[in-house]
Amino acid sequence: MTAQAASSIKSAPLLQARNNLILHQALYAAAKLGVADLLNGGARATAELAGELKVNEEALYRMLRALASQGIFEETTPRTFGNSQLSRSLRTGEPGSVRALFLFFGTELYYRSLGEILYSIQTGEPARAKLLGMSEWEYLRQHPELARTFDDAMTSNSDLTGATIAAAYDFGAWESIMDVGGGNGILLSHVLKAHKKL
Repeated sequence: MTAQAASSIKSAPLLQARNNLILHQALYAAAKLGVADLLNGGARATAELAGELKVNEEALYRMLRALASQGIFEETTPRTFGNSQLSRSLRTGEPGSVRALFLFFGTELYYRSLGEILYSIQTGEPARAKLLGMSEWEYLRQHPELARTFDDAMTSNSDLTGATIAAAYDFGAWESIMDVGGGNGILLSHVLKAHKKL
């Protein structure tokens, strides 16, 4: 093996991190477009999906191929895609759905601030304040649709992690507990299910 080939193999995990960024944004786009919901009834051709979504067919095809190469969606026949076990988790209302999380992960509040990580490291200041000109909480107050996206993502995250948190900590050491700032109480409901005497 040449030194160049060995170096290429050694750096492959670093390059994969870049590919993960592309995958992240493809997942956001698929969630935003609702592709998994559209495939709920079975596999469909990209031309049909693109027409319904009013997007470029070639770009949609490339995105779906990239996601299918990672086991997210399945290319059942050429240019025809269906849901895989993974893409089902991108459906609306699916138990354990992560769609709301990916919708939030693609927003200016989350994704754009990652592009300013160097600013945060250099200054110790939040990149969001630089990008938005205000705190994220003030920005959410001024953008109610984004606030709903944030709330949905936090609810989804609490539902995904709630049972694990409830099982990992001895909440039963007390007679009662209170979830301050708990949104809609999803985490608290998991704790109460696991600790019936509270």
